[in-house]
Amino acid sequence: MKLHNFYLFLLAAILFFGCKSDKTNSNDTDSNITDTKLKDISELSYIEIYRALFVDGNGGFDAHGDLYGQEAVSYLSFSEESDSCGNIMYLLNTSNDSITLALKSSFNFPGNPNKEMLRAYKIPPNEKISVGNSKLCYNGKDYNIKKEITSAGFNN
Repeated sequence: MKLHNFYLFLLAAILFFGCKSDKTNSNDTDSNITDTKLKDISELSYIEIYRALFVDGNGGFDAHGDLYGQEAVSYLSFSEESDSCGNIMYLLNTSNDSITLALKSSFNFPGNPNKEMLRAYKIPPNEKISVGNSKLCYNGKDYNIKKEITSAGFNN
């Protein structure tokens, strides 16, 4: 078999098996969506909790420790707006400089070992950002979410 024919055969095999596996996976996914029920809150993984807490992409970046010091903490303030589940929490930067901060969200979901998330955010001068809700409404129950700024520094 010539090298050119071998490559054509290989390409055809990849396309055939790739299309076949995509079709099978899409049918499995559709049936799983309709057959699944919500996990118990004690069974949620860290990433599943993250997705539940920050449904509109306001989860910041993963953070650890006292990254930014305390110099900008006094320029940040929380505000809230009513929502269908608790209140939407906002952080306002009252300084004329951008601030990077670490925000800890603490919670107690019965039976779940995950108790907190530390997320990093950057807030432009004199702007506010959404940082999640004050409650998580999950499977017919409400769970309080406590927000705490652990560190905040000015961007140079």
